[in-house]
Amino acid sequence: MSDQYHFVTEWRFRAPLERVWSIVLDLERYPGRWKNFRRVKVISGDGRSVGSMVECTVRGSLPYSLTYTIEVVESEKYRHILVRSTGSLVGTGRWAFSESEPGVSKAVYYWDVATTNPILNLLAPLAKGALARNHDQVMANGYAALRPHIEG
Repeated sequence: MSDQYHFVTEWRFRAPLERVWSIVLDLERYPGRWKNFRRVKVISGDGRSVGSMVECTVRGSLPYSLTYTIEVVESEKYRHILVRSTGSLVGTGRWAFSESEPGVSKAVYYWDVATTNPILNLLAPLAKGALARNHDQVMANGYAALRPHIEG
């Protein structure tokens, strides 16, 4: 049986909401900007509209990569996007965008997934903390990578 993971990541940028939306959801550019994204392939759509499908391969600091496909199931421009994930990670992800104060935009990612890798599932009771720290580091890397493009 696989363990469930519930992650919440909050990013703040000194930039208009439209710019944050545009760059955070520009998944095709992730491999050139965000070192943990080894590969991103748009299967259909633009990655932001309902029905879009994108395959991602991600590697954190632990010795494994995860390949999963996200499908956009709900999208309200500049507000939120909901995706369903299949593959190495099964579950849902949701980006919520808002203006937290004048000139400051907030992007919050809710990632509720389970792993399908039998080895990770076997190790989960012992390594759940390490897996969570790995996720947090990947997201911190993403913030550091995207921030100059958003605020620059």
